[in-house]
Amino acid sequence: MKFVSILTIAILPILASNLEITSDDFLYKDGENKANFIGHVVAHKGQNLINSDKLIVFLDNDNEADKYKAIKNVYFEIKNEKKDINGSCDTLSYFPKQDKYILIGNVVINDRKNSRKVYGDEIILDNKKGTSYANSKSKKPVKFVFKVKSSK
Repeated sequence: MKFVSILTIAILPILASNLEITSDDFLYKDGENKANFIGHVVAHKGQNLINSDKLIVFLDNDNEADKYKAIKNVYFEIKNEKKDINGSCDTLSYFPKQDKYILIGNVVINDRKNSRKVYGDEIILDNKKGTSYANSKSKKPVKFVFKVKSSK
């Protein structure tokens, strides 16, 4: 049976919007300060979305979300006034207070706004600073694909 949990903690920086997480199972142990959502996880807040096999929400001492970690078969969509991207990776970590994403393992980002694609082993998106960083931890290089106007 599908377990549904609606949380009022923030996953993405849209004020006055709730985070809604659905999953097959939910586990929370007192004193551990983390909530585990397991199986067919769908988390969305506003227009932003994360799908994965597992999602762990780490809580701070005030019971507010300090970090989100999506694990295995991760698909994401991030939309704001500057970005409209989607993609996939093995692991996604999001730090809501810093508005920073760390994407690890087989990362593919599709920038729908600018018609670009980025591939890498690790990509860091820092929305507060407006920076992106990609690197390769394997023998495969970081790959960046974008459209170029042809000269006539």
